[in-house]
Amino acid sequence: MEFSKSKWLFSFFVLCFLFACKKEPDDIFGPKITFNSPSQNQFFNVMSSVTVNATIKDDTKITSVNVSLVDALDNPVHVSVSVPVSSPSMEVNMQYILNNIHLESGMYSIMITASDGKNDTKSYQPIYLGALPKVVKKVLVVSATSTSQTNLSSIDSAFTTMTPVHVFQGDYIGSSASSYYQQGYVCGNYTGNLSCINLADNTIKFSVSSNPSAWPYFTGYFNTEKLTYVSKYDGTVRGYDYTGAISYNAVAEAGFYIQHFCFNDGFMVSEEQDKTSAAKRLLVSYATGVAEQGMVLSQDVVTFCEMDPENVFMFGNNAGQGVIQLFDRLNNHIWNPYNSSLPAGSLLSAVEIDSNTYLIALSNGTIYKYEYQNSSLTPYLTGYTANKLKYDFENNEVYVVEANTVSTFDYPTKTFHHSIASTEPILDIHLVYNR
Repeated sequence: MEFSKSKWLFSFFVLCFLFACKKEPDDIFGPKITFNSPSQNQFFNVMSSVTVNATIKDDTKITSVNVSLVDALDNPVHVSVSVPVSSPSMEVNMQYILNNIHLESGMYSIMITASDGKNDTKSYQPIYLGALPKVVKKVLVVSATSTSQTNLSSIDSAFTTMTPVHVFQGDYIGSSASSYYQQGYVCGNYTGNLSCINLADNTIKFSVSSNPSAWPYFTGYFNTEKLTYVSKYDGTVRGYDYTGAISYNAVAEAGFYIQHFCFNDGFMVSEEQDKTSAAKRLLVSYATGVAEQGMVLSQDVVTFCEMDPENVFMFGNNAGQGVIQLFDRLNNHIWNPYNSSLPAGSLLSAVEIDSNTYLIALSNGTIYKYEYQNSSLTPYLTGYTANKLKYDFENNEVYVVEANTVSTFDYPTKTFHHSIASTEPILDIHLVYNR
C-alpha cells in the first residue's frame, strides 16, 4: 500500500514537472490588418485629411499601432501617428491630417504598422496627392550703395512698394533664397560674411565669418533649394545646410581657387582661376568632393545651366565677347552648340526656360532667346540691359533686372506685367514661394 502511494506521488510530481517545463507555442504570426478606408488610389489635396479606418486582429495581443505616410520607395514623408491599443481585435478610425506643405503631387501610401510585441505587420493603401499650388510669396531684392554694406528688401505682391528687410555689413559676391526653409542668404567677397536670415522674423539664423586680407575670402557662390555652397581663396568649397552645419567639402586643384560652379547629376562642375595668372580650368569633382577630371577653360563664366544629367551649358565671355559653350561631362569635352558668333557685346546674364530654351542678355540692350535643338538665336526683348534674369516656372513669368529697375513679362507672349524702381543699384533678386 505504501509502495503504491509512493508510486502515485512520484508520478504526480513527474507530471507537474513536465507540464511546468512545457513551452508555450511560438507566436510566429503578426497582427492582420484590413483597410476599410481610404479607397485604393483615392485622391486627396495636401492640407486636407484622410479618413483612415481599418480592423486589426491578432491571436494573442496588440502592443502598438501607428499610421504614417510613405512615398513610392517606402520612405516616410510625413508624421507617424500612434493609435491607442484596445484589444487583440480593434478598429482604427482617425483623421490623418496632410498638413505638410512640402508634399508634392504623386502616388503615396497610407501605412499602418501593428505589433504584437514579437512580430510586426505593415499594410499599405495607395493614395494620390495633389500638391499645394506654388505661388510667389515675395520678391527679395539685394542692393548696395557702397562696398561696405549690402541691403536686402522685399517687393510687395502688388509690385508697388520696396520694403527694407535687413542690412548686412561688408561687400558682396552672391545671394539666394530658400522657399523650402523660408530663408535668405547673402555672401560677401573680401569683407562680407556668409549670412542666413530667417524670413519669418528677419533675424540672423547663422553666419560664417570672413577673414579680410589683401585677397578675397569668398570667391564663389552657388545654392540649391536646401543647400548653400561657397568657395574660398584657399581653394576649398563648403556646403552648408539650413542650420549652418557643413554638409559638403571639396577642394580646387593646387594653385587655383573656384569661382562659378554648379552640380550635374551629383558631380560638381566648377570654373577655376589660377592664383598667379589669367589661366582658367574647368574642374569636375565627385559627389564626395574628390576631383575626377579637369581641362583648360577659355571663357569667363557668367553662369552655368544644367541641360541634362550629362551636359552643362556655360554662358560667359571670351575677351569681353559673349559666348555659348556646352560641356559634355561624360566625355570631358567642351564645344560650341551655336553655329554663329553672338551679336557684339558682353553677355551679362542667362536663365533656363527649359532644357532646350534659354534667355540671354547682352550689353547691347537686347535679350535673346536661344534654342539648342535648332541652334537659333532670336531677339526676345529689346531696350533692356538686363544684369540679371529670373524665370518663374510656376507662373511663366520673366523677371528682368536692370541697374535700378525690376520688370516682369509673361512668357512667351512678352506681355508687360509690372515694373518697380529702386533708389539703390540692384545686385540681384530672388523669388520666394509659399513652399
